[in-house]
Amino acid sequence: MNTIIAGLSDHIPAAQYLALLASGELGKGATARARATLRKAPEEDLHRACFEWVELVQPQHTILRWLFHCPSGGKRPRGEAGKLKGMGTKPGVPDFLLPRRHRQWAGLAIELKSDTGRLSLDQKAWLDAFEQEGYLTAVCRTLDEFTVAVMRYLKEDPPARPRPSDEAT
Repeated sequence: MNTIIAGLSDHIPAAQYLALLASGELGKGATARARATLRKAPEEDLHRACFEWVELVQPQHTILRWLFHCPSGGKRPRGEAGKLKGMGTKPGVPDFLLPRRHRQWAGLAIELKSDTGRLSLDQKAWLDAFEQEGYLTAVCRTLDEFTVAVMRYLKEDPPARPRPSDEAT
C-alpha cells in the first residue's frame, strides 16, 4: 500500500484529497480519470471525486465496499434510456446507496447535486422514503459534504425518534 494512503486518517479535507489526486501521489488508487482535467460536467466530476475518496478510505471501513452508484440520471440516447426503463430503472433514485445496516442506521442514501442543481419531486420522494426506513440521507454539493455524510453514517447513531406518546405532549 502506498505510504501516503496508509498515513491518512479516516477523514481528510477535500482540498488535501484533491491535491493528492492532482499530484499523482495516490498511485494505484488514483486513476487517470480522477486526475483528468475537469470537464464541463460538475456533477459528474463530483461523482468521480466522491467515489475515489470512498475507494481511498474503504480499507479502514470495509462496509463501504457495498456503497454503489445508481445510474438512473444523466443524459442518454433515447434508445438506451428506454432500454434502462424497461429493465426497471426508476426516476429519482439517489445517486449513491449503501443498503447495509450499520450502528443504528438502516443504510445510507446520498444524492449529489451541482452548485445550481435542484432536487426533483421524484428525488425528494425517494430520499423521504429512505429516511422513513431509518436510512441516513443527504444531499451533497461538495466532496466535503459527501465525506461528512459518509463519516456520520460510519461513526454516529441516528437521533432518537420520538415515540407516539411523546408527540402528544
